[in-house]
Amino acid sequence: MNMFETNKGVSLVIIVLSIIVVAIIIFFIYQQFFSISGTKENINFLRTGNLVANNPGTKEGVWYLTYETPGNPANTVQLSFDSKSVCNNETNSCIDLITGESVSVKGIEQSGNVLVRDMEFLDSGEVNNTGE
Repeated sequence: MNMFETNKGVSLVIIVLSIIVVAIIIFFIYQQFFSISGTKENINFLRTGNLVANNPGTKEGVWYLTYETPGNPANTVQLSFDSKSVCNNETNSCIDLITGESVSVKGIEQSGNVLVRDMEFLDSGEVNNTGE
């Protein structure tokens, strides 16, 4: 084996390693900016309770969740919805909600408001107000 063949082998190894490194970098960039896991939001609210709207002292036309926690039986949080909100009811719609419905809400709580990410509609026997 002469010097040219040795250099050719080393060059080939360097090229293959460079391709692997570039592929790994592209994969991480894709995961961070384009995949669902790269845009995963931090769900920090999980509670079950009942939907209410237009109660005294609340904003007109705005939905709220009333729920219980140990030692505090009357918590209320404002709910907001966007294009990523999923409401798993008969119509799969977050528009036709009904006051008093028992629901489980997963979302992002910020400043006393919960941006709904997933709302499951429950039978009244399924409500567990502790969020567990």
